[in-house]
Amino acid sequence: MDAEPLPDTRDVLRSHLLAKVRYINPALAEQITDELITGKTNDQIIDLLMCDTTLEESVDKSLTYLNMPSVEVRETLGMALYQSVSSIDPELCSQVTGMLLELPVPVVIQLTNDEVALKKAVAKARNEYLKYSQGEKSVAGTSHGDVSKCLSNEKEELGEVVFEKISKRYPTEAAKLTGMLLQMDYKDLVRAIAEPELLNRKVELALSVLKSYKDL
Repeated sequence: MDAEPLPDTRDVLRSHLLAKVRYINPALAEQITDELITGKTNDQIIDLLMCDTTLEESVDKSLTYLNMPSVEVRETLGMALYQSVSSIDPELCSQVTGMLLELPVPVVIQLTNDEVALKKAVAKARNEYLKYSQGEKSVAGTSHGDVSKCLSNEKEELGEVVFEKISKRYPTEAAKLTGMLLQMDYKDLVRAIAEPELLNRKVELALSVLKSYKDL
């Protein structure tokens, strides 16, 4: 019987580094880890693993490169934020997450790492949303109200499609994963639904974010 191939040294180092980065910044652990190992030798990665202070400084520095993030980083942030907000306000987690994602990226990153600040931000966003909802009802005939309602309904329908597509494969996590995926931009979500391979990648990304928080 053939022996299983040994894992590559760099893969092992990345795995150990990822585990440590998750304790510093779980929301963007994957992206930060990839940023940290790019261009570094195995010995340099080992140095990071051996010194927590150096690692924390390197993580902070890598965040400056993620302040103008790619679509994937933005989606990961949205998923991570949804995961945190859902434990604070399960009733309006989707709406509140969408509002908080309008904040500058560094602020969103800080919120995912500061539970006290996040709770305050969630409470404020919830109050603003409820006030907005009451105001929208009083002007329900306006074009702005109609457009907002239309987009909300369309995204709800997309959520049902996503849930149906992933519930058989991930029955216990399907609801949570669907909520996380709904933080994507509308057009990107439509494209993911139309392309099975792309949807699978987005689901795997959401699962990795979910796992990051469960491992803490």
